[in-house]
Amino acid sequence: MPRSNGKLKPAVVLVADRTLSADYRVLFEGIFATMQTTQVPAVVMRRFIAPPVRTDSAGRAAKAPLGLRRIESSLLAETDLTADDVVVTTPEALPDLLGPWTRLVAVSSSDPLGRGMSNTTTSHFWPGRLYTAEWTDAMMAQVRAAKDAHGFAVVAGGGGAWQWLADPDAAARQGIDTVFEGYFESSGPGLVGDLLAGKTPPPAVRTQEPAADAVRPIRGATVMGAVELSRGCGNGCRFCTMARHPMRHLPAETVLADVQTNVAAGVTTVVAGSEDVFRYGGSGGRVNFQALRDLLVGLGQIEALRFVQLDHANIASVAQLSDAELLEIRRLIPARDVRHLWVNLGAESANGRLVAGNGRGKMGPYRPDDWPDLVRDAGERLSRAGFFPVFSIVLGLPGETPDDVAATARLVRELARRPVAVFPVFHEPVRPDGGPRFTLDTMRTDHLALFCDCYEINFTWVPRLYRDNQRAGGVSWLKRAAVQALGRLEVRAWRKNFVRMGARIAAREVGAPSAPQAEPAPATAQES
Repeated sequence: MPRSNGKLKPAVVLVADRTLSADYRVLFEGIFATMQTTQVPAVVMRRFIAPPVRTDSAGRAAKAPLGLRRIESSLLAETDLTADDVVVTTPEALPDLLGPWTRLVAVSSSDPLGRGMSNTTTSHFWPGRLYTAEWTDAMMAQVRAAKDAHGFAVVAGGGGAWQWLADPDAAARQGIDTVFEGYFESSGPGLVGDLLAGKTPPPAVRTQEPAADAVRPIRGATVMGAVELSRGCGNGCRFCTMARHPMRHLPAETVLADVQTNVAAGVTTVVAGSEDVFRYGGSGGRVNFQALRDLLVGLGQIEALRFVQLDHANIASVAQLSDAELLEIRRLIPARDVRHLWVNLGAESANGRLVAGNGRGKMGPYRPDDWPDLVRDAGERLSRAGFFPVFSIVLGLPGETPDDVAATARLVRELARRPVAVFPVFHEPVRPDGGPRFTLDTMRTDHLALFCDCYEINFTWVPRLYRDNQRAGGVSWLKRAAVQALGRLEVRAWRKNFVRMGARIAAREVGAPSAPQAEPAPATAQES
């Protein structure tokens, strides 16, 4: 593809919304940046909370979301496109890359319409619009204007593809021709080939095939050093986009190659992405300790690698591992000078039958009636092995009763006897059979009490986790100190909001006029 004044004229441009295209150093920074609303001034978001990714003189991103890196590798391996034909960029550099030479723009967003379950939980309590939606709109306005001028095709995907599928009018307004839901390697190269050949794009492509065998190693560094261990989950939870994708594991050599690519680019802190890290190498819901151990040994042999952050794990998988195996896993995970190696586990509710009704696979080989014991046991055993458990619970699961809320509150108090964090999220279905949304309008006093209990626990432990992980990730002491100071201000604002929200809910429950809306929080990351 020709160049003009040093700028590439690519046929295919890959870009993600600005909340994904940021230079986060650790996973905590990325998670909390995507939960911010426009109450935070844009300059604070862009420069402090979500600092920009550098691009070279041709507009290529120094780091990019892992999903875009996968598309880049797949296109270069499976089509006739060259490295100059396919450019992974940032929203800031996007305008210079679009022109009459452009044939296709592929965009990615984790939460394009602001409907993600964790994010909407936060936005219910704070004024403004989620930046995930705000910045996706801004990016799509640029894309739409250039499309109108030059006539290229637009494909949209990523973790939030389900939102565009659920709201085709929004997709049309943003100029999207095709919404792609699923893993790109399955049918993405063929779709791109058809689009470049001038064929009419289909309005939607859905695939549940993880296509792990077709994954090609990445060709450039990723945001947060993210790499994949596994794809899919298959547990069937109706509030999760991964529920219907069966879990498939990437070969160890691919994982190690991706880590090496990041390390070679100076990214020595990586995120081991999986819906269940302890199930790596296993099948049918069963763990495979030896396969996971072998992978970790390989990671440990990459000398420059400083810190491997974990993502999700399943409680049923923890239950299948012995204490000795958990200790060995913790010992082998590269984590230099890390005190709090956290891992997120979905407890959802103390009512195992309620959890099973929304996703039976989460139970593994265990009975629903054993669920609360499994949750407690997972927390205790992970703590003893040197992990820091971070649980999530879901408010408003279909079928939930006040007794379930009370039982979950008791379970949370039991978990909090050890160092732990617990994040309550509002139920947000991702498919039509997922049941009703949970909002502040359906929140009761007992829900709010449970929410507050969880956050009081988090006010103690999350700042420590944040500081510890930032230090291990090489974040400057000045930024760490600033985040801690702003976090203390925000804790006070959260507590004020809890009081106001309690008055509002109590007034609604007795039929009186509702209290005023929650006041704005300080302009900072909602680290608590």
